[in-house]
Amino acid sequence: MVPPKVKGGKLTFMNAHGNYNVTQEIYKIDGHQEIFSMSHKWPVRESRPVKESLAAKTPLLTGQRVMDGIFPSVLGGTNAVPGAFGCGKTVISQSLSK
Repeated sequence: MVPPKVKGGKLTFMNAHGNYNVTQEIYKIDGHQEIFSMSHKWPVRESRPVKESLAAKTPLLTGQRVMDGIFPSVLGGTNAVPGAFGCGKTVISQSLSK
């Protein structure tokens, strides 16, 4: 896994297959002095960089009339299921996951 803001360079070294912990060096990239391990840090409040956002063109058909009629959504979109305690929000979430 390459950290988010590392660009360019060639892979110059890679450790052999084996068991490593998350802080040990796994590979080196030409032109970078930092240690590349199996984990990296990313600030919570900084969004991931993207070239462009895809247009929401395709509807998400769940097969449940209530969801498709009252709360229509698109593929790849984000939705919220409103409701009070005990009204079935988790059941809706689990049935969509199936």
